[in-house]
Amino acid sequence: MEQKKEFEVLWTGGFDSSFRVCQLSRMDVIITPYYLCNNRPSEPNELNAINTIRTKLLNDPRTKATINPLVYVPVESRKTNEAVSDAYLKLRKVDYLGTQYDFLGVFALDHEGIEISIQDGGNAKAFIQKHGTIKKVEDEYGGYYILDKENSEPECYDLFGHYHFPVIGYTKKQMKEMFIKMGLEDIIDDTWFCFVPINGKPCGICNPCRYAIEQGMIERFSDAAIRRYILAKNADKKQEEA
Repeated sequence: MEQKKEFEVLWTGGFDSSFRVCQLSRMDVIITPYYLCNNRPSEPNELNAINTIRTKLLNDPRTKATINPLVYVPVESRKTNEAVSDAYLKLRKVDYLGTQYDFLGVFALDHEGIEISIQDGGNAKAFIQKHGTIKKVEDEYGGYYILDKENSEPECYDLFGHYHFPVIGYTKKQMKEMFIKMGLEDIIDDTWFCFVPINGKPCGICNPCRYAIEQGMIERFSDAAIRRYILAKNADKKQEEA
């Protein structure tokens, strides 16, 4: 019997990575999800989202995939790699990039081809395309993108060269439409994206909240969160004009 294809996936409980897990769940494959702890205030929300979504998928008769239990990676078990960290620090001097891409890049060294759900329209994709080039790899599972080593800065390749990027060609709007086509639109509201929740709800001012609002997911936010978003945007505009 032919062995099933295994997909290692970085899963945060967020919209993009949850979409990818849902997409894979419709295929006869094995999904092994990983969660790398970063001591964020949102961690309980993220883990709760993962558990809720995984349970729903396991109980869904349309699910074909084997979804392995989440592999939780605590901070104290992280490895270090000088080349990856040096590359991160060098690139961080010229462009903003979240600190998670340092330790994620190190983790990917031991998990070649692990999937990271960077989506179209976000800062991470813009960063990668500024310092590197992505190219499509076709396969029987819908294909994915990788970083083109020959046409990317060495530091960018050190950081991002060991991933597969399965959703980098999709915007949040497109993924939302695909959630609906899969009949899994109820899972959209189970996802979590806010880094610093206020009273257990999305804050509206952290970067993931801003991206979600600006990319068509404003219905996920309370009136208070939207007011905070508007105030933060106005403050940013005043600072730029000063």
